[in-house]
Amino acid sequence: MARGLTQQLLTFSKGGTPILKVTALPDLIRDAARPAVSGSQVRCDFQLAEDLWPVIADEGQIGQVVRNMVFNAREAMPNGGGISIRAENVTRRTPEMPALPAGGYVRVSIADRGVGIPAEVLPSIFDPYFSTKERGERKGMGLGLTICHTIVQKHGGAITVKSVPGEGSTFDVYLPAAPKAKNAAVVPVPQATTSRHKILVMDDEQTVRDVCGKTLRRMGHEVAAVGEGKQAVEAYAAAKKAGRPFDAVLLDLTIRDGMGGRAAFQALREIDPEVKAIVMSGYADDPVVEQYGSHGFVGALVKPFDIERLRRVLTAVLAEAKL
Repeated sequence: MARGLTQQLLTFSKGGTPILKVTALPDLIRDAARPAVSGSQVRCDFQLAEDLWPVIADEGQIGQVVRNMVFNAREAMPNGGGISIRAENVTRRTPEMPALPAGGYVRVSIADRGVGIPAEVLPSIFDPYFSTKERGERKGMGLGLTICHTIVQKHGGAITVKSVPGEGSTFDVYLPAAPKAKNAAVVPVPQATTSRHKILVMDDEQTVRDVCGKTLRRMGHEVAAVGEGKQAVEAYAAAKKAGRPFDAVLLDLTIRDGMGGRAAFQALREIDPEVKAIVMSGYADDPVVEQYGSHGFVGALVKPFDIERLRRVLTAVLAEAKL
């Protein structure tokens, strides 16, 4: 067991260097939390400050942290209930955070009303060798929390936990605010692109192709949609040869009968090393989705996603492509 856990942590460490950029947290938090309670009797109650500072973060990794924390909270409430997810700006060095330098941080608090964690167990919950037997009723604890702890540390932040057995637990994640964030307003994500772009969508579900196509056309883009990876590669190559290349590609990671998104992306990079590809998947915890930047993708969409999420991700990708 110890050897297996060590290998998992080593694997994460080698590929887990954060790809940092200025990041707005509200949508990221919502998009990461909701899939973690999908299909359960647990609901999320979001209380996110309107003036929340942007942070310097790897979106995929911080999304993984939020998902793991929310899933842990869900596991602590087998009979259902509410998870409180708060995010606020903090500027002072608090007593419970002695390891952090003074400065501006965003604190994300995830609280459940579940079984709680015994006091004698709390010091060990981020230990990768904390066994299943020791975890007891808190099935979600262990390696997942260890990785969360590692991610947050790599971001220059910290995690604390408070718990009362029988009443519930609260995990606080502190992330450093972007430089000058305390004195500047959060820059809003552009509401729409101002120019027409050519987008390629690859998904084996006709419904996804239809909805994405309709949405993107309403945004003013030209859209082509195909059902599997080889078709995507052929369409991309033909467009490039004709002098009308695609500006961005949306690739479904898993295809039932045909080339999947990962293989298609590698083939596309041989045609165009600068291809802008967004990965799509119904599996939020897939390593390619969680750390999409490390795999060369410029964005990720967890299905089912709404129109607003699609618009925001694509707008950010296209805006970055102009820089």
